[in-house]
Amino acid sequence: TFVSGIKEVGVMLFVMGIVATTLPLMISMFLGAKVFKFHPAINLGCCAGSRTTTAALGAITSSLQSSVPAMGYTVTYAIGNTLLILMGVAMVLLFV
Repeated sequence: TFVSGIKEVGVMLFVMGIVATTLPLMISMFLGAKVFKFHPAINLGCCAGSRTTTAALGAITSSLQSSVPAMGYTVTYAIGNTLLILMGVAMVLLFV
């Protein structure tokens, strides 16, 4: 059924995947810059932390040659991991 489902909605599934991964990142970058007025390096660290992506933090700190993005990474990483666990449990409880 997986292969037949991909054949039916393959392109649309790919497009929706791009939207689902790009849109929240763009919104968070906009909010961090315009609403909360974060320093750009801290804003990038917050976005990497909210995605719980340590590799992104490494790429950001090496390209900026600064550890400032790590300041934004820490809290959002902790919140992201906690929400990931809680939402996983909530989804299991809702659909069982």
